Amino acid sequence: MEISKPTPRTRGQRGLLKDFVEMPMDILYEILCELDPIDLLNLARTTKALRAVLMSRLSMFIWKSARSHIAGLPECPDDLNEPQYAALMFDTRCSVSYICETLFSL
Repeated sequence: MEISKPTPRTRGQRGLLKDFVEMPMDILYEILCELDPIDLLNLARTTKALRAVLMSRLSMFIWKSARSHIAGLPECPDDLNEPQYAALMFDTRCSVSYICETLFSL
């Protein structure tokens, strides 16, 4: 009798976004323009390729489009770029506390 090895379990399906940036850029831009700012932030944190696309200065129109979906949201201040403004308004993480925890835990 042959004993088979159990298949390894993974949480969710991994690697589904790896080919996302391989689609034509105009289609990718159309999809990204329909998302909310927090969704763009979360996507930018998933892969290096998506981060490169979303953090490019050429892609700021995507962030502006995402911001336009939020009623009553003020314009982006001059001293912040669009991703910084999205993080300030919608991200639940505090980057200052993270930096302080990292520095003082040494």
